[in-house]
Amino acid sequence: MSTKNQIDIFLVEDDKIFLLALKADIEATFKDEVLKIHSFATGEACMQKFTQVMPKVVILDYFLDGKYPDAANGIKVLDWIKKESFETNVIILTNDDHIDIALEAFHHGASDYVVKTATKFKKINYSLSNIFKIIEAKQETRRYKFLTFVLFMCIAFLVGGLIAIQIFSPSLLK
Repeated sequence: MSTKNQIDIFLVEDDKIFLLALKADIEATFKDEVLKIHSFATGEACMQKFTQVMPKVVILDYFLDGKYPDAANGIKVLDWIKKESFETNVIILTNDDHIDIALEAFHHGASDYVVKTATKFKKINYSLSNIFKIIEAKQETRRYKFLTFVLFMCIAFLVGGLIAIQIFSPSLLK
């Protein structure tokens, strides 16, 4: 990937040790990708920077009000993110293995849901890998749409030019 295809990732987690370990693991796993990882302890800090960067991926803790009781929870931050950028992929993290939390996260637009178990980093990296493939496929689709449009316009100008010559100067075609 070139620098112009850099993927910005926001990590929003109030557990600093987990946050640093997650960042290090993502950087080690995706060392061949051009990533810029931004870390935040609260959803409010994330939201302040969000519109400036417009990250492709946000990894968001569900219980952000654990250390900061007045902090917005993950679902509130998720709603705000989706309002600002529906295209941003959000992975919700939680210690709580409750189906209701997973359903709520997906209902609010989360791309994935990961429970903080022993295999959490592996699951997060798998989810990121899938998201990166989707991002690349969307870029390829845009590129092909553009090329198709350019080809169509060239053919239209060619046909239009031939019609104009036939109408205004038919002797040029003989």
